[in-house]
Amino acid sequence: MKKRSKLLATMLVFALTISTVGCGNSSTPKETAPSAAAVESANEEKANEEKQSAEDTAETDGEKPSGTLTFLSWQNETIMQPILDGFKEKYPDVSIDLIYAPPVQDYIEKFQIMYSTGDLPDVFVTAAENKTEVLDNDIAMDISYLPAFERMSEKNKETYTKDGKIYAFAPDAWIAGIFYNKKILADNGIEVPTNREEYLASMKTLKDNGVQPWAFCSTNLYDPIQGYVATETIDKNAKYDAQVNNGELTYADGWAEPINLWASDYLDPGYINQDALGLTGDQVNEMFAFEECAYVVGATWSVATLDELNPDLEYGMLPWFGTQDGTAWMTGATGVGWSINSKAKNLPAAKAFLEYLSSDESLKIFQEQTGGLLAVSGIDFPIHPTIEEGYSYLLDGKFYLPAVEWKYSDALGKEMLIGTQEILTGNIAPAQLVDNMDKKRVELDAEQ
Repeated sequence: MKKRSKLLATMLVFALTISTVGCGNSSTPKETAPSAAAVESANEEKANEEKQSAEDTAETDGEKPSGTLTFLSWQNETIMQPILDGFKEKYPDVSIDLIYAPPVQDYIEKFQIMYSTGDLPDVFVTAAENKTEVLDNDIAMDISYLPAFERMSEKNKETYTKDGKIYAFAPDAWIAGIFYNKKILADNGIEVPTNREEYLASMKTLKDNGVQPWAFCSTNLYDPIQGYVATETIDKNAKYDAQVNNGELTYADGWAEPINLWASDYLDPGYINQDALGLTGDQVNEMFAFEECAYVVGATWSVATLDELNPDLEYGMLPWFGTQDGTAWMTGATGVGWSINSKAKNLPAAKAFLEYLSSDESLKIFQEQTGGLLAVSGIDFPIHPTIEEGYSYLLDGKFYLPAVEWKYSDALGKEMLIGTQEILTGNIAPAQLVDNMDKKRVELDAEQ
């Protein structure tokens, strides 16, 4: 807000024009010029008044925020209350009607119902699951003017950008990769892997020594596939998903090799077997926390659970390694963003709210409440030592999640989930999964 306010104040400062009549008509009286001190005092007073006015209006086109602001939130009241309190202190004339719908499915359903009935609140959350709907139907207004975007990572800005305009402010991101047990690797004489060759060799050594390399559950079987799509496909062609969505390419073009690598690197050696189908995510976390396996899929939010299960656990974080040495990516995605309804009933309050949400004060509170990884520079916040190992990938934009880019994320996600389970049970071959994905996409395109 400060940079914007100073700019507005500078633009609005009134400049006194002093005109004196020199060799004019004798009937025209001379104007008496104010003293220099008087001019300076008037300029300073006017500048201060208009600077304060610019700050008070908070990008509201001169209208001071008041009344009721409606807000459809992805985060619950416990998380948002300190932020709402901070906003209320700054804008006491605005009351906030917070409507909470838990992610993901409940929120998306609530959003769609409220939009279809014309009751969408002034401010709402845009996520991967409703991004296409929001951007394609002009549901949100352009908020590219927010100063905080100047310090935000390009990846976070691009996530909710269309035609060069930004429609949601998403301050954080999450990453997931491979958590490794430091003690188990050391006890088996294994150095922390730095590439795919070393990583595959470590799993073989562990298995040969009678140590279970990995623990998976039925719902994260395809995480390594996503990793290979990033390293083998997206790393070479950042426009791949867009080209699939518009029909230029197919999933076979970018997913066939990753699925084959997954099968050869994990299934054939037995690192992923049918035992995974009987395990839950909680059970997998317990196995890793109690050192029954060396590797597990780990994400930003996993550390709290693992530290609670075993405070003495020593573990780190690895990316998904590609076939080319030096190529490595994390799974991950930009967090959800806050958007302003293009038909907001209380636009002044909505603009003020977004400016407050994007301020350093609010972002600091948000990070403390959620434990997320901020993608806005200049704000110090604590990072778990394990996650810090992977944080550079977030800042460099080396994280990827297919569901964010898929045109039909819900349907294709189910296709992947069921397909990987059927491959594991021997019902279909890996190549069939790729065919199924392309057939599903064509089928859904035909329904549009």
